[in-house]
Amino acid sequence: MEDGPEGLRQMLSSREKILLRELSIDARASLTHLAKSANCSSVTATRVLERLTERLGIKFTLEVDMDRLGLSDRHILTVKFDRMPEESFLESLFKDDIYAHDVYLTKGDFDLVIFAATDTPINYTLWETDLAANLSDYTPDLRPSEFVFPQLGFVPLNDSFVDFIRAEIKTDKYDKTMLRLLNKNCRLGYREMAEQMGINEDTVRYRLFRLMKKGIIRRFTIAVQNPGYGHLMPYFLRYKFYKGTTTSAFPQMRAHYMKESEDAPAFNDFQMIAPLSGSYRSFGLVFGNSRKAILDKGINWHKALLRREQVSEKHAFIIKPLKGLLPLRNLDAASNYRFIWK
Repeated sequence: MEDGPEGLRQMLSSREKILLRELSIDARASLTHLAKSANCSSVTATRVLERLTERLGIKFTLEVDMDRLGLSDRHILTVKFDRMPEESFLESLFKDDIYAHDVYLTKGDFDLVIFAATDTPINYTLWETDLAANLSDYTPDLRPSEFVFPQLGFVPLNDSFVDFIRAEIKTDKYDKTMLRLLNKNCRLGYREMAEQMGINEDTVRYRLFRLMKKGIIRRFTIAVQNPGYGHLMPYFLRYKFYKGTTTSAFPQMRAHYMKESEDAPAFNDFQMIAPLSGSYRSFGLVFGNSRKAILDKGINWHKALLRREQVSEKHAFIIKPLKGLLPLRNLDAASNYRFIWK
């Protein structure tokens, strides 16, 4: 295999995929439920989960509603340098950045991918201008596209998101402490949260239910730190629009997403995709065991399906996260995929 020494060394087993899928849907699922889903004993499920957690660097985290939080101005940026900065410089630059939630070091058509979320367009513009200035010694080619919403998948956020919850969604210091705790480890038990928050377990249960009812928490899910170089590829697509693109080509894509067959693009197999507004029209993050499989799944089928639209793309492989986590999502396409066309 052409991948580096870290990360996956073999295909995930069917049992591992089942456990990852169940944890994607509900990372607070009981061990009994996980074992039953994977058709194994609780002891076996625990052992497999421990191996997976260490192997991929799994973190149990939150998917939140960014619109309700007030993080309505969201961009995905690629950066290509004339001269590559030191990793230590980049890590220090983004370490305390409240708007840069995820920063990935990549190799390919671009050197960095950044997910940035701010509360206003003005704050985003100021942030991007400062970023370009701070990187100016390395002559960055910085290309942002506005992130509309995730399809299958989500974007892991750093703990600063609690500071952007809109005032009309009334929260207090206990709610914010709970959100931070769950964002770090959403499998925390009620007793553990109660001890760290200084309140009783019944109050913890009530407050968690209330946060979910308000729609701040959309899902308890998983993300990873160490998928292995060559196993995750972010890609960006753009294409020409012709008469019939939205009424013919896009519905064909939708039908293709939903097919349960070997030639389908498998967008339900640990992927994320999101529509973009700007120079690029679509963003994808695809997980796989080989680079060829990833390219076939993420890019080549787009080109085959949208021949007339003349798809052009840029892609790279993720080397490591410099900040944040990598989403690893496996959900039912029919009930979780959102479309911007009929």
